[in-house]
Amino acid sequence: MESVQPMLYHLLWIVPLVLLLFFLSSPRFRGDIAETRVRRILGTGLDKGRYTVFHQLVVPAGAGTVTIDHVVVSKFGIFVIESEYARGWVSGTAVQAQWKMKSSGKTRLFDNPLHRNTLQQDALERLLGLPGSRFHGLVAMTGHKGFKTERPDRVLDAEKLVPWMRRKGQMLLSTEEAERVVQALNKSHLASRPSHRWAIVRVVLLALVLGGAYLAFRDDIGRIAADWKHRAAVQESPADYHPDGTAKTERERWEDSLICAFSVDTGRCACYDPEGTRVQLEPETCRSLAERGSVLKQ
Repeated sequence: MESVQPMLYHLLWIVPLVLLLFFLSSPRFRGDIAETRVRRILGTGLDKGRYTVFHQLVVPAGAGTVTIDHVVVSKFGIFVIESEYARGWVSGTAVQAQWKMKSSGKTRLFDNPLHRNTLQQDALERLLGLPGSRFHGLVAMTGHKGFKTERPDRVLDAEKLVPWMRRKGQMLLSTEEAERVVQALNKSHLASRPSHRWAIVRVVLLALVLGGAYLAFRDDIGRIAADWKHRAAVQESPADYHPDGTAKTERERWEDSLICAFSVDTGRCACYDPEGTRVQLEPETCRSLAERGSVLKQ
């Protein structure tokens, strides 16, 4: 039973670690990275008085709904933004159903984000009753090194998103139209509530990894902590320890405080405490203390 228990403790952190690594490499997590990055860029780079930003907007589409990562409303148009994370080099065209990303010698396929962005814009056009000329469909890329093929139109690096939007100076919506769009998108049945489910999953898995690792390695952790504590104590009070690191007894520390002198000519030995009072010791002990390098010798 004792040999089985450590194995169970190791399973408590190895299994959650594998699941956590699998989750961190999943498209869902990569999508979260891209959305968070673009959300931060829009939040810090745009003038809130001129641009109204929505995130994770749910819009009716046919018999169902479509979720749009980011929508920015201004007098310069309605920006419909799809955030996409890709590693390594990307290749693909506007018409291809799937794009490729190549990293560390591995090639993976992922859906063309421009197609999703087009569906999102179409849903907004039908909802708001506005022509496509009032919209700007964009894909904001993060994490990639660049494009091996010619970069398709409407695909930008996330860092270039705000400068690109600021260059759009043509008025496409009147002030009243922009306000009506904001009001429509603010309706409760359109605004999605952010889901914290995957964040909770990550926290739970991380907690299981840390808890299981502690149970599996707590003895080793205890030994390491005790060793660090011991080394710190030796460095702080080296006189209280022997050269091999073992602690001196109270008697040994008291003897170290004595000043002893031994006369080779007469064979006499005397020891005194720090206050100058003579103490009585066995002759051999007195001589041994006198012959230490840290005491007087005559």
